[in-house]
Amino acid sequence: MMLGKLAWCNVLRNRRRSAITVLSIATGLAALTFIWAFIDGMNQQMIQNSTRFLTGDMQVHQRGYHADPTLDLTMEQVAPVLAAVRADPNVEAAAIRLEGKALASRGDKSRGIVLVGVQPREEALVSVLFSAVVSGRALQDDQRGVLIGEQFAQALGLAVGDDLLLIGQAYDGSVASGRFPVRGVFRTRIDELDDRVAVMPLEAVREFFAAPTGASAIALRLRERGRIDATQARLSQRLGVGYEALAWPQLLPLVAVSARFHEVMAWVVLVVFFGIVAAAVANPILMAVLERTREFGIMLALGTSRARLLGLVLLEALLLGALGLLVGNLLGLSVTALFARVGINLGAFGAALRTMPGLEDVIFPVIRWERSAMVSLLVFATACIAALYPAAKAARLEPVAAIRGLTGSRSARAPRGGAPGRGWPVFLLIAARNILRNRRRTAITAGGTAFGIVAFVFLFSYFDGFGEELIENSTRYVTGHVQMEPRGFRQDYAPELAFDGAQALLQQLRAAPEVAAAAPRVQAQALASSAAKSEGILLVGIVPEVEREVTFIHRTLVEGKPLSSGADRDILIGRKLAERLGVRLGEKVVVMAQAANGELGTSALRVAGIFATESGSFDSAMAFVTLPAAQSLLALDSRVSTINLRLRDRAMLDASLPALRQRLANPSLTLEPWQTLLPQVQEMVRMNRVIGNIVLAIAFLVIAIAIMNTVFMAVAERTREFGVMMALGAPPAAIQRMVVYETLALMLLASFIGYGVGVLLVAYFGRQGIDLSGFFRGYSAIPGLTGIVHPKLVLSHIGPPGLVLFVASVLVSLYPAARAARLDPVRAIRHV
Repeated sequence: MMLGKLAWCNVLRNRRRSAITVLSIATGLAALTFIWAFIDGMNQQMIQNSTRFLTGDMQVHQRGYHADPTLDLTMEQVAPVLAAVRADPNVEAAAIRLEGKALASRGDKSRGIVLVGVQPREEALVSVLFSAVVSGRALQDDQRGVLIGEQFAQALGLAVGDDLLLIGQAYDGSVASGRFPVRGVFRTRIDELDDRVAVMPLEAVREFFAAPTGASAIALRLRERGRIDATQARLSQRLGVGYEALAWPQLLPLVAVSARFHEVMAWVVLVVFFGIVAAAVANPILMAVLERTREFGIMLALGTSRARLLGLVLLEALLLGALGLLVGNLLGLSVTALFARVGINLGAFGAALRTMPGLEDVIFPVIRWERSAMVSLLVFATACIAALYPAAKAARLEPVAAIRGLTGSRSARAPRGGAPGRGWPVFLLIAARNILRNRRRTAITAGGTAFGIVAFVFLFSYFDGFGEELIENSTRYVTGHVQMEPRGFRQDYAPELAFDGAQALLQQLRAAPEVAAAAPRVQAQALASSAAKSEGILLVGIVPEVEREVTFIHRTLVEGKPLSSGADRDILIGRKLAERLGVRLGEKVVVMAQAANGELGTSALRVAGIFATESGSFDSAMAFVTLPAAQSLLALDSRVSTINLRLRDRAMLDASLPALRQRLANPSLTLEPWQTLLPQVQEMVRMNRVIGNIVLAIAFLVIAIAIMNTVFMAVAERTREFGVMMALGAPPAAIQRMVVYETLALMLLASFIGYGVGVLLVAYFGRQGIDLSGFFRGYSAIPGLTGIVHPKLVLSHIGPPGLVLFVASVLVSLYPAARAARLDPVRAIRHV
């Protein structure tokens, strides 16, 4: 009881020291709370929006439908399945759907879509698609008409009241066709829905596909999404082997991998952040205890037992930790709750946000109490553990030596051989001697500051390396850094747009100093067929040996061998495509495409290799053949579709493009950068930068406060020392200069250590990589995301904030220096 009162009195007695310690704990805790809530808010918004608009929390299909969504796998006896699903205690609502592919046309414009038949009244209980209608009105059960997405309407030039022609293949194999009025236009901000989905009443779709009782899916909304695994297991057991119950992660793999990506990034950031917070908490506690040597010596001399002194120091740390927890949670939860209500507007990055399905312009952080409790417990434990060493050291002090201020550190010896430092200002020499004399204080200040700088360098390099890895892998799969193509080529990959004179253009481009390699290609939309099935693909004809200088798709082979010149009857396909076609290595695939002369080109090719990347969509839609094979199939003679370039320095892309375009000087051809060829990757990189900038801004704030607190504590705890110097005749201005000199020297030392260790750390992991692939196992939706991150040091990103950090830390010493200069010597010696 007495120790507790004494500990509390000590906390209140030196309010400045206590405030610095509490501020360090509170700032770190508040930052951890906010970052975790921000990332949880992003994930919850993605999942909530992606599932609520159409997909639902779960869906039930006939087994095999999800892997091969055809009308052949529709459920004909849907009533007993629907009754079994609705009987589950966690199912709040269920709605029948019939989905099928169709070609939508208006005038001379058309596109492939997914036609979804719903029962409007039942569907409204499962999804909120009808609430997203921005033009016209939602569907009704007895209404004939179609509801389409905003991007779909813009692409075909449709408005409410216009007629839309739909053509497809019916359930019985006949041609399905019909003309339907547009009743409404919806906007979900999810490209897959707004661009490729049309919704009609269920009975109208059944009539269109000639499936009077058919249903392809039963969509579910659950009472508790957190119990989705148990619900899935119960439904799978209840429905039997003929049906599959799939949760939203299987239905929406891109959403699942995006949420997983955020979680992994969050854990990496939080681990680094926790290191920053640990150092920020430990430093002032260490400084506060170790600077009280004389006080502890007097207590021991007056009869205080070593055990009671140890308990006193630990109790003070517990009290400071508890106060830090209180202030940190009040600050962190208040700020988070404020933004949870008003949101964080990232509208300036709207294009980047749209690459993460379901994200909106405004992100609302989500407070999860179990996360707050865990972070609070860890920070509190850190504060207590940080006091163990100085408490034990205080308990082992010798009273007489402690009262004299001697704790084992030795004064720096004067250099031999004459007057030291001749020509240097005397207080600069005193500052240097002080740094060497109290090596413990120097080590704590410089070490804590250096640790913050290491974390600062690593975080910047981690985000820069992740973006670099994503861009490099994506561009090296198929596009290269720049693609030369006919104007309008990528609208429909028409073979008649292929151009002559490829060899002359190749020589011209390869002669450019900016170009490292150039490869000719043929690219065309085609149909790949096996005995079991047909799939639409993008067929790419390449010159294998030349192509390897631009891309490395050959490195992704998991079966077979890469293409070689002369192997004009071979084809490389993705693993997903092989699974869908039901073909294996060595088997035949028939490829059909419309040739440049208007005829249908057909070729039977042997599967020579199967590749696998991180993108399921890439692996299911790409196929590679030799350039002569593609030219023969498409009747192109020696013409090519594109020339793809790899630059010597991708960072100089913006500066290189004008020179290359001037060199090309062909109005019918254009040079397109990878950002245009891979808009999703570009926007994902932008999104990574948005998240990274938010995290790094908070990290910078925490590190800056931690460093400034450490510097402030190192100066403010020396009141008695400054009093003695002033009593001996040292002028106040000289005291000020000495403090600034010491801080400057300490920051230079800390910067040298911090940046040195940080660069070495980044260099090591840049070579070895940080393997996070285990966290992404089973996820394959983001092209270029290998799960192995190689941090990259970008000096232009680290330099300016590093300079600000250095200057701020030196400037913060001006206040305690000015305060020291105004001290009354007698009161300072008495430390009143």
